[in-house]
Amino acid sequence: MQRRITLLRHGHAEEHPNDFARPLSQIGRDGALAAGQALARAGWVPAYVLSSDAPRALATADLAARAAGFSGAITQDHRLYLAPDTLCISALQALPDQAPSVWLVGHNPGLSRLATDLLGRSCELAPAEYANIELELPRWSDL
Repeated sequence: MQRRITLLRHGHAEEHPNDFARPLSQIGRDGALAAGQALARAGWVPAYVLSSDAPRALATADLAARAAGFSGAITQDHRLYLAPDTLCISALQALPDQAPSVWLVGHNPGLSRLATDLLGRSCELAPAEYANIELELPRWSDL
């Protein structure tokens, strides 16, 4: 089965003494909306959205997913906050097999490393930037 993965880095965030609590800036909100609209135009509307529970990642996931026409629930996972690429892979491997596509919204450097690994070329994601990957996988656990 063909699986589609979009790795979306959270949008630009405001400064805050507590890194986890950093909210999106207006530039970040605009970037998240633009990413969602671009993904929808390209036909990459997700069946499933998985996000870090950091406010900047959740807001990015919500704004982008709604702009793309996604109406489902966004699944939050605290383990994805500043997660390395290996933990991101584990989160993807645990997805329900009936979901043909997923957006994973999180943080660098883990997302860029994962994009680099899956694409086979260097990929450094800027805020609100994404990488789309298509893979033939019978099950998510085969990733």
